[in-house]
Amino acid sequence: MTIVALKKVAIAGREKDKDAVVAKLQAFGQLHLISAHESGEEIPEGIRQLNQAIRFLQQGETRRRPLKKFTGFHLQPVVDEALAVQQQLRNLEDQRDDVQARMRRMSPWGGFQLPGDTLVNHIRLWFYRLPVGKRSWLDRLYQDNAESRPSALGQEAPSGQIPWQLAGRDSRFLYVVLVSATEPPAACMPVPREHLGSRSLAQLTEALENLEQSLDSLQSRREELTRYLLLLKRHQARTHNHALWRQVVDQLSSDGQVFSLVAWVPVSALQQLTELARETGFAFVATDPQRDETPPTLLRPLAGFAAGRLLTRFYQLPAYRSWDPSVHLYLSFVVFFAMILSDAGYALALGSLLALRWTSMGKSESGRGLRQLALSLVGASLVWGMLAGSYFGLTPAPGSWLAALVVVDINHYNAMMKLSVLTGVLHLLIANVSLAWHRWRERWFVVSRMGWCAVVLSGCWAGFVGLSAAVVAVSVVALLAIVIGSGWSGPVTMPASQGKRLLQRLLRGVLALLSLSQLFGDVLSYMRLFALGLASASLALTFNQLAGQVAEAEGGLALLGGGLILLLGHLVNIGLGVMSGVVHGLRLNFIEFYNWGEPGEGYAFQPFQLKELEDE
Repeated sequence: MTIVALKKVAIAGREKDKDAVVAKLQAFGQLHLISAHESGEEIPEGIRQLNQAIRFLQQGETRRRPLKKFTGFHLQPVVDEALAVQQQLRNLEDQRDDVQARMRRMSPWGGFQLPGDTLVNHIRLWFYRLPVGKRSWLDRLYQDNAESRPSALGQEAPSGQIPWQLAGRDSRFLYVVLVSATEPPAACMPVPREHLGSRSLAQLTEALENLEQSLDSLQSRREELTRYLLLLKRHQARTHNHALWRQVVDQLSSDGQVFSLVAWVPVSALQQLTELARETGFAFVATDPQRDETPPTLLRPLAGFAAGRLLTRFYQLPAYRSWDPSVHLYLSFVVFFAMILSDAGYALALGSLLALRWTSMGKSESGRGLRQLALSLVGASLVWGMLAGSYFGLTPAPGSWLAALVVVDINHYNAMMKLSVLTGVLHLLIANVSLAWHRWRERWFVVSRMGWCAVVLSGCWAGFVGLSAAVVAVSVVALLAIVIGSGWSGPVTMPASQGKRLLQRLLRGVLALLSLSQLFGDVLSYMRLFALGLASASLALTFNQLAGQVAEAEGGLALLGGGLILLLGHLVNIGLGVMSGVVHGLRLNFIEFYNWGEPGEGYAFQPFQLKELEDE
């Protein structure tokens, strides 16, 4: 993968040909326009409704076979109906949520029919959720030997006494019903009363069933409308293309007779642009980017490394004049993920999941890129897991062909720590060498980067082999190279005498040595590869042991319990391994590697092109 070289082109044509020329350039699809900018106008209501209808239909759980050609198709009625179904669904779902909430509040009191207003003295029921610890408040309402003794309907209770009934209880609350024609005073209970509404639990259950049936009918209609989804998308694409064309046409510079625009174009597309200019009747001039200009970044993926562009865009694009780290990110991310997962059985499980999603992921360009990356992750994890000899936490039997493949002992702390540190050393060496190679014309900058490489290697040798006179000599030379290279690689900003400029360069070089502590920390940061890999293997072994202990216990459910522990435990461990592999695999690339590789930050090449839609 590489950063595509661009040219700056100034295009001019006759005013009367402006519409046709812009349409041809949009079909050409390889220009990043500079003169045109985003319009501040609001999206027209019709386009907004169309986009909303498409999003609503796409979010459905199931879809019908799409209609590709239908002469009787009319756009607006379909859009209106889709939006109407969406609004009705929202209203009914709100009603359903309200009914379910009322049922949850009422269920502790049980099923009963609320008294009507025609009863004697208009007796009503008042509901309270009383904490168990406040049971004594009920004795203040009505004291009797019975659990409850409400007064007969039509007879007033004695002064200060309110009849009550205990409708239910649990470990926390008593569900109390007070009987009174008027609302009891707030001071009679330590909690406010519950507002349950006028409908009984049976009525709420019936209302919920009716709402569910109505929702099913609307979901069926939504599913039927998905037949028009492809036709809606085609209209959306045509609308988008026309709106973009109109936006560019309205913003072009013109003097009444000649229009002009400025854009970036790949060098490889200049010949096609020349042929288009002859056919369409416009002229252009191509120039190289100036030093004060910042062209956009266009990455061209190498065969087999298309997913590297996705990883690069995930964090930040490299600057146009920098170097492309996509291949490095792709390979190192795959290796780090495999070292963190550290189990061939888990890799096979992830491979099975990938196989189930293989076809659906291949329907789009981004999906195919993710599919390729996932396949690489699974393959590398399988190979590393076999080398580590771990299969769902189990080790192969001695003397088997799987045991012969084991060359890595994850439980060997010293060896794995050294391997992790060496991985970090190699990764940072690649970052420094790649940056130095890209800026090879800046000899003092190359000297400083080679000095950092020598510091990394000498420190690694001293840590693993031992300190010697040769290592000390190499280290001293490397530090001098850093000081001199860093000091002389940049411009001098102090307009003073030669001695002061020399002092400024030396000071800048000495300050560069402050990065030694950061380099040490960055190298040690790669020990997380060993720590996370060991944690994954230890968890797998622990779940196997727990499942075995439970399965060996007496009882008919022992085997079932052991199986559940085994299944759920490994599922959790796979999830943690994938999460750790993604997060820390990307972290080591985007923090440690980017810190020493300095790819810079650019912005994406946005081609002025037609929006195309593939048939589903």
